[in-house]
Amino acid sequence: MSKLRKFINTSWTETTILTNTFFSEWEYWDYELTTFKEILTDDQIKTYEKFVKENIERYEQSLIDQDKDRSNEIACHGALVNYYETQFLPELEKDPFLRFGWLSADKTKIEYLKEEYKRFLNDTKKAILTSHFRHNRKFKPTELKVSLLRRKLSCLIPDYSSFKHQMDEPTKAITDYLKSKIRKFPDKTEELLTRKLAESKEFSAANFKKHYGDIQGWHVILEPLTAEDEREDGIMSLLLFDKEKYGYLS
Repeated sequence: MSKLRKFINTSWTETTILTNTFFSEWEYWDYELTTFKEILTDDQIKTYEKFVKENIERYEQSLIDQDKDRSNEIACHGALVNYYETQFLPELEKDPFLRFGWLSADKTKIEYLKEEYKRFLNDTKKAILTSHFRHNRKFKPTELKVSLLRRKLSCLIPDYSSFKHQMDEPTKAITDYLKSKIRKFPDKTEELLTRKLAESKEFSAANFKKHYGDIQGWHVILEPLTAEDEREDGIMSLLLFDKEKYGYLS
């Protein structure tokens, strides 16, 4: 049986490379059982089905165990939501230049960009739900809450950094055009942006440490954004800001 499992693993891997899809654990067991039924006797199938049933029960319990005690993640993202709603956004919204009324001639382009971002948010939610229930079913409810809370943060504070990697060519062209129009702000607005972005970074670091502690053991450190990229992401996120928060509560 081990040789056949190795063969199935190999075949499945090759199929995955070709189709860019992955079986969930339950799908894999269904696939394996379907294959075994072609070559095993009835008695062997009964033995194998019992083996699979025990494996499934252990796997499902492991998902439940993994999902326990993740209250720190809920608290961490909840604190971010509160910070952006009560401290970060209100001061920025008071700055008349950051309302972008001076870009009235480009209103149609801005609305188009916001519609594309809204579509990106909708696609993100669909991907979260379908992937979660396919690979976790009902066994990791807290993980689902965390994923949806992250998505809500992207409604509150547009995630331009992620959005720009999903843009099609027409959207990229409009984005490049708008970026060229907002390279420079009045000194007072520049000072406000610099201060608020620094405060946001400081709060995020402190909030992460409060709820997760110091990172221990092996981990990956991503290359930090340049000051220019960081500023661009911040400004374009503000341009994408929606008064209705893209259906934040939905």
